[in-house]
Amino acid sequence: MSAESDRLQLMHMSRQLLTVELDDIASKYAIDPIATVEAEEEVVENEGYYLQFPAELRTQASEMARYYQIFYCLENSIRDMVESQLAEGFGEAWWDEHAPENIRTTVAQNKKREQDNGVTLRSSHPIDYTTFGELGEIIKSNWDIFGSTFNSKRGLEKVISSLNLLRGPIAHCSPLAEDEVVRLHLAVRDYYRLME
Repeated sequence: MSAESDRLQLMHMSRQLLTVELDDIASKYAIDPIATVEAEEEVVENEGYYLQFPAELRTQASEMARYYQIFYCLENSIRDMVESQLAEGFGEAWWDEHAPENIRTTVAQNKKREQDNGVTLRSSHPIDYTTFGELGEIIKSNWDIFGSTFNSKRGLEKVISSLNLLRGPIAHCSPLAEDEVVRLHLAVRDYYRLME
């Protein structure tokens, strides 16, 4: 990936973080209720049962959606970066030789489980079946490629570990404590700082 592409990714994530921080301020001081009302009206239009959930739970879901969006963007941008750099370095068949064997096995099992249950496969790309932690393992096992993208392998390990812990409550529908919201913002910034 080029330096210009890295800068564009950094600018995009910075914008995402700024948006989330502004939303936090708006929420804290009840400054922009229109956006919240419009979002809830859209959900109500599409899902008639939504109003049956307690208001407190709907409010919590709305607040947590911001953090899910950050993680969704981060995890998928990392997948894109990993796939493009490894394909550039090793060719389109990089997965078979440069993804760790245990990750390839887990991905194959996850894909088969989806097939066996008759659900639409999420992707034709194996990397889309990886977890956040597995993405970190792929990067570390191919440090000869990613060492020019990140300025510290140890720093990347620490940031990925921190982000992976923060991912748990976000992915499993639990509210993030206020301290963990701060930690999430710092960890995402630290991740992009490793690319400077």
